Amino acid sequence: MYLPSYNQVEALLENVALEKRASEWHGFLCGAIAVDIAYPLVTSIQTMLSNTAEVAMGNDLSGQFDEVYSTVLAQLTDSNLQFQLCLPEGEDVGLGEQVNALAEWCAGFLYGLANAGIQTKGTLSADVQEILQDVGAIAQVDGVELANEEEEVSFIELVEFVRVAVLLLAEEVQPMKSSRTVH
Repeated sequence: MYLPSYNQVEALLENVALEKRASEWHGFLCGAIAVDIAYPLVTSIQTMLSNTAEVAMGNDLSGQFDEVYSTVLAQLTDSNLQFQLCLPEGEDVGLGEQVNALAEWCAGFLYGLANAGIQTKGTLSADVQEILQDVGAIAQVDGVELANEEEEVSFIELVEFVRVAVLLLAEEVQPMKSSRTVH
């Protein structure tokens, strides 16, 4: 249940002329599924299109999109907390680029939440409201050239915070069936 790499998702989006970055689309998809487990994949693609063009994809691309969608769905509902964010990685990726991708991911996540109707889920707890504020603040961050080890550690901690916050939000807004089972 591993998410395709950031570069694989970027290439997939380019194949359908989706002018969004992999991090932003993945964030959108995660936000939408966190609110509505039945949120349609095609809606996530159509919503994120910069123009009103229809998405035309063959079976191969459709299968690749389905793989990402299925992985996100499985990760968000997995009791083992295997959820991961789609962010660029590697020796050739600077910390500034990673921070910008995290900001894009957070912006996409908030957009996905709103698009799937989080406001119709009733009163949100103080914890979820704080998560939304924190994610909104992260979405505003500009990844200036960062390079020292201390900043890298802070970035890793921030990614972990977002990862856990998303899982907490998803559990509150749409509790996993397995958590309702009494043993």
